[in-house]
Amino acid sequence: MWTLFLVQLSNWRWSWPGMVVTGMVAPVLTLAAMGVFAKESGGQAVHQVFVGSLTLALLFETQNKVANNFAFMKFNDAFHFYAALPVRPQALIVATAGAFTLLALPALVCTTLFGVLILGLKVSLSPLVVPVVLAVVLPFVGIGAWIGSRAKNPEEAGSLSVLCVLAMVSLGPVAVPDRLLPDFMVWIGWANPAFYASSLLRQVFFGPIDGTTAGYSGVLLGCLLLMWVLTSKRIAGFGGAAGS
Repeated sequence: MWTLFLVQLSNWRWSWPGMVVTGMVAPVLTLAAMGVFAKESGGQAVHQVFVGSLTLALLFETQNKVANNFAFMKFNDAFHFYAALPVRPQALIVATAGAFTLLALPALVCTTLFGVLILGLKVSLSPLVVPVVLAVVLPFVGIGAWIGSRAKNPEEAGSLSVLCVLAMVSLGPVAVPDRLLPDFMVWIGWANPAFYASSLLRQVFFGPIDGTTAGYSGVLLGCLLLMWVLTSKRIAGFGGAAGS
């Protein structure tokens, strides 16, 4: 698993400029643009824009990157190569999750710092910030792995993943307060994992930690388990011929 973790990290040593643009610049610019209007609507709107920008950064750095990575491995028969080795599909998924969680941290830190400076926010981090960030990131890794394993080629995976990112940020009160959205958009948000992610981030940055924290974490855990099962079966299916 450690070797697979290092392999996944090394795959991106030449792609850091793209990671800076999508993972840092895009969320910061979104935060700055929407923050101007959010300040006129009050503190809740500013908090929502802040956590929405964090969610966007994490989506780009986890779901989008993992989707492209898995599609690339599928297109280049890397799954068949791993199937010929004593490597379980679950080990590859765990190693990928660890690598891209680590790669997402600079975007998370950068967006947080700029958000505090641009919006003048006062944050009080909860001690639960580490487990909550993991609960937020890992389901997106699973969704990205599933998209990449289903796509026909890397280009399709990239397009589907970006479309999914934009949809998840737009549907429901992710970056916009629920009072500014039509009722049907609020209801759709309950089926959107990004809504639960942004809600948890808001709780650990601004409080309060209450009963919904455990409930929302449970929803994201359920999403993670579903993606784990679907992706594991998909990868095992690719390697079946080579493994036999």
